[in-house]
Amino acid sequence: MRLINIFYCIYFVSFLSHAQDDKKALELLDDMSDKYKKMAGFTSTFTYIMNNLSENIADSFQGRISVKEEMYVLFVEGQKIINDSKTVWTYLEELNEVTISDFDPGEQEISLNNIFEIYKSGFSYKFLGEENNLRLVEIYPDDQEKSYFKILFKIDTAGLLYSFSVFDKSNSTFVYMINDFKEEELENTLFTFVPEDYPEIEVIDFR
Repeated sequence: MRLINIFYCIYFVSFLSHAQDDKKALELLDDMSDKYKKMAGFTSTFTYIMNNLSENIADSFQGRISVKEEMYVLFVEGQKIINDSKTVWTYLEELNEVTISDFDPGEQEISLNNIFEIYKSGFSYKFLGEENNLRLVEIYPDDQEKSYFKILFKIDTAGLLYSFSVFDKSNSTFVYMINDFKEEELENTLFTFVPEDYPEIEVIDFR
């Protein structure tokens, strides 16, 4: 009987510890999300790093993104991607070509413009502790069919996102590190692509 009681005591302490960690994780995520939601807009440069240990593959590049509400414009590796929350334009500078499609939120799984809200539905979360003045929080998808099994957030002391890492089931890790960050007012015209501004452009419209 005493052994059983000890077992339940250990289980209860463990349960309380996890519950507190989950509460702390949610507090950190909510605080971070609220900060970005209150911003009129922001522009940030970032570094993307991909590592696949199984295939011994590594890749990295830098980019820049501007975000306002549900809209964004992304510059990365010769591409300019604009989303006004209804339409997506993908411009390839080398080919002077733009593809146009309707925006489908369901197709956008993880990105720099929705990462601040992604945890709010379909995820559990856990506070891991602190490392180099960064708070570490992991979130785990409820849907086992997802290609990834966790996302690690590193949040700085100001409550802003320092980086996030996506761990997928093919033994790959995708890391996005936030570099220069600037909160700023952004005009709506920034999130519209005007083909007439690009002489002899090829337009491919999938709408």
